[in-house]
Amino acid sequence: MYIYTRQFHSTAYYITLVLLVMSLPLSRFTMSVFQFTLLGLWIWSGFSFEIAFRFFRKTGLFMGLWYFLGYIIRLARTNFIDKLSVFFRNRVAIVFVSMFLLHLIGLIHTSDFSYALKDLRTKLPILLLPIVMCTMEKIPAQKVKLLLIFYVLAVFAGTLFGLIEYLKQEFTDIRQISVFINPIRFSLNIVFSVFILIWFVLYDKSSGFPVRMAFLLLIIWLITFLIILESAIGMLSLFLIIIGLLLVKVFMITNIKLRLVTAVLLIGLPLGGYFYLTHVIHDLTTAPIIDHNSLNTHTALGNTYVHDTIHFGIEDGKYVGLYMSLDELETAWNERSKIHFKGRDNAGQEIMYTLIRFMTSKGLRKDAGGLAQMTDKEVQMVENGIANINYVTSPSLRTRVSKILLGYSIYTILNNPNGSSVMQRVEYLKASYIIIKENFLIGVGTGDLPNVFRETYEKMESPLQLQWRWRSHNQYLSIFIAFGVFGFLWFMFTLFYPFLKAKQYKSYFHAVFFALLLLSMLTEDTIESQDGVTLFAFFSAFFLFANDKDQPGRKKDTEPARLSEKD
Repeated sequence: MYIYTRQFHSTAYYITLVLLVMSLPLSRFTMSVFQFTLLGLWIWSGFSFEIAFRFFRKTGLFMGLWYFLGYIIRLARTNFIDKLSVFFRNRVAIVFVSMFLLHLIGLIHTSDFSYALKDLRTKLPILLLPIVMCTMEKIPAQKVKLLLIFYVLAVFAGTLFGLIEYLKQEFTDIRQISVFINPIRFSLNIVFSVFILIWFVLYDKSSGFPVRMAFLLLIIWLITFLIILESAIGMLSLFLIIIGLLLVKVFMITNIKLRLVTAVLLIGLPLGGYFYLTHVIHDLTTAPIIDHNSLNTHTALGNTYVHDTIHFGIEDGKYVGLYMSLDELETAWNERSKIHFKGRDNAGQEIMYTLIRFMTSKGLRKDAGGLAQMTDKEVQMVENGIANINYVTSPSLRTRVSKILLGYSIYTILNNPNGSSVMQRVEYLKASYIIIKENFLIGVGTGDLPNVFRETYEKMESPLQLQWRWRSHNQYLSIFIAFGVFGFLWFMFTLFYPFLKAKQYKSYFHAVFFALLLLSMLTEDTIESQDGVTLFAFFSAFFLFANDKDQPGRKKDTEPARLSEKD
């Protein structure tokens, strides 16, 4: 009976881990559900159905309930004491969990306890998952590989739902095709899945050739979807981590020819990326030389064209201001749309300029004839604030670069960052610098970040609209602002100490995830949202504490792969 009970709990624990990891790219709700399930398995580990049923068989329903309740309470108390004693003997786990305690300490000088408690609730995975995983049984290598495959399949499923949304083309922002979680966090899941699959393709000898080819096709699809999603941090992280892995390989490979090939890739990839970007930027910002004498002067209806190559700028390598007959366009537009030509689109932009840019992207003249060539669906796109047909039909790295360049141009000329997430981050950095300078030592506390940012934007007279006045979008700066220089240093210690102490740099999976995490924190508040903090806490705790000592992807050495409890 003891063996049966142990097997039941072991199976239930593993299945819950699998369901939780599959929730990371698919559902915030089930992320919470399966974390509480883990907590239940942890606190009632060793629960015996035979013992529970015995109470009812011998004493009847009411007394059986009384004895059953006592059994549950005793079991929970015993597990709580025993497992916490194991946790407190694990130095790495204590340091990791102290990241959550840092936020508790930040309550001392916070004024907004409502937001602080919400923040603590969001970060509960940092407390819960390490304690559970370091005190439960270890997962053997084969089950680790299976769990990672289930995770990749869940990410793949998320991209299929995204593909359906993309094919509908009913979005106003390409990021809306990330159906279940934040698109940036979803891109992190995609990137990590790519590297998991790379390991299976290159190193897993148990996978046959057909399986490896299937994994290779899946890698190609995930990278394709990442490009469609236009995730700059995802694509950049993928590129930089590949460069880092190649750099490590150059020094590890003993075969001269293979080392030479790796060195060529190491040099060629950055150069190729550089030349590609410079070509795209040149192509997007350079319009062909215009011979004004060859341009038509009147529309088909006899109205005069305006050819403005100065005030409207260049977009996608085209002069936006060519072939404009605004009065004629206004009349034609007002006949097709309920939004007046001089009104605002559903995104709050002046619809006249949205329409002009949209027609330019389609290569249409800005007159009645050009408007007649637009479909009703395209008119609806303009009404929804889509200013470039490529934003919907051709999302790609080129389109993402085009958006960044346009945002930069508007920001430098008009000091308006509202239309570009990249330029908005410039304002976030400015505000962060001011706040850090004024609260350098102890920060502003756990719950005061929204309020202090709001006040700082007012003090700066920032051009950011209210809906874009967010926090720093940089995890390191957010921690510095909340807890000051000493809190920031401790946060960095809680990140690096467990990874280095457990020698997880020898683990392919954890090293890749750790690098991805550090990169994401440069442009995002990665652990300030449920999907971000759960992704961080799960894989960090899983690779540190839940793996068996012979975990897959870890370089073998003569030292134990894991820390003993006394460490």
